Order: sequence, then C-alpha cells, then structure tokens
Amino acid sequence: MTDWKPVSTTMENRLTLQKGDEKQRTSKPYRELVGCLLYASITTRPDLAAAVNFFSQFQSCPNEEHWIHLKRILRYIKGTLDIGLVFKVEENVPLLQVFCDADWANDPNDCRSVSGCVVKLYGSTIGWFTRKQQTVSLSSAEAELAALCTAAAHDHIVDV
Repeated sequence: MTDWKPVSTTMENRLTLQKGDEKQRTSKPYRELVGCLLYASITTRPDLAAAVNFFSQFQSCPNEEHWIHLKRILRYIKGTLDIGLVFKVEENVPLLQVFCDADWANDPNDCRSVSGCVVKLYGSTIGWFTRKQQTVSLSSAEAELAALCTAAAHDHIVDV
C-alpha cells in the first residue's frame, strides 16, 4: 500500500455490482478484509460503515471485481489516517441529535433500501449504523420512514 494513491471517497459514486459466480470466485482474502474493515467501522470509523455494509453482501462468492473495489476502502483509509472521533461537549448544541437517511431501492439485486443513522450527544458522535432494510419499500417516503423507525429503535439511543 505504500505506493497506492489515496482517494477521497470509500467507493465510487453509484457503484452497482452483481452477485458473484462460483466459477469466478477470487482466491484473495476478501472475507478477512471485510471483517477487518467491519471491526474498524463499528468501533472508530463511522465514515466506513456504508461502504463496508455494501461490500459485505458479496462475501458468499466474491470475484476479482469485488476485490478491486473493496481495496479502494484501504486507499481511502490511507488518505484519512488523521481523521478520528473527538468527544467533547459543544456549546449551544442540543443534548441529543439523531440523523438518519435512506436510499430507495438502490440495490439492483434485491431492490431493498439501505438505512443509515448517526447519533450525537452534545455534538459528539456516539453511535452509528448502516444496514439494509428488511423489506422492499414502494416509495422513497416509505424508505425514509423505515430508516426513521430503525433509528428510533437503535440501541445507542436507548443507552443514553
């Protein structure tokens, strides 16, 4: 990675990949890298959550194309090693803030939407998640409402 050029985003805009075929399965350590990135995205790097969520769905049969796109996250990390979470109380900020969003049927494989959420306490990020919705939303409003319901039931909000 010392010769790799850093990139400013974790994945390409509007990236769509198809499920892999057993004949084209890669021998690269795809699952291992997804596991390492998942650990980082859960513990300290909320900026990786959406991309790791996206690439984790191809673990059953990854191909070389999946591997090439997954390595882009490492290039992003290389350029953002100085980014980290800061826990401090900010003045004139609401006690608790929750931000959530959803794409609408953006996955060509199953048409399910993806929800994302960030929870802040006194301006400091304390929780986040990205996950695929359990049902297919029939409209963008339904996808947003499902994301809002998931955010409201998220464990980090209950703990506060």
